[in-house]
Amino acid sequence: MAWAPHHPRKPRLADDALLIGGPETGLEARLRRWLEQEALMLMGQDLGDYCQHAGVAVPALRLSRAQRRWGSCAGDGTIRLNWRLVQAPAAVRRSVVAHEVAHLVHFDHSPAFHALLDAIFEDDLDAANGWLRREGRSLYTAFG
Repeated sequence: MAWAPHHPRKPRLADDALLIGGPETGLEARLRRWLEQEALMLMGQDLGDYCQHAGVAVPALRLSRAQRRWGSCAGDGTIRLNWRLVQAPAAVRRSVVAHEVAHLVHFDHSPAFHALLDAIFEDDLDAANGWLRREGRSLYTAFG
């Protein structure tokens, strides 16, 4: 992130840097709101992709601020995803979305669940899970 008073108040991506300006007062709140909006957009796209691959309807998506869970799938099909995943590599974020979509079909961690997850997730699931185990807590450092 690159803050400077002359940058626009609303964050924007430019050349792999996040530029944000305006007064330092309220900077964290502005950045969090922008990240949450980005999270909803990206995770909504991910959710649509995986639901299509799994052959299920796209459920309601809500952002979570959970301290211990990256995602959850409620009995009514609502999927909640931790907004902090927007700061993770795309494959890591997408692995959590794919995991929750697999729960729409199999509300357990059975072999059938894992087979579906393997079928719909296009990347290396072990690598994504490893990143979350090693680096996941770092997604909380900027916002407590």
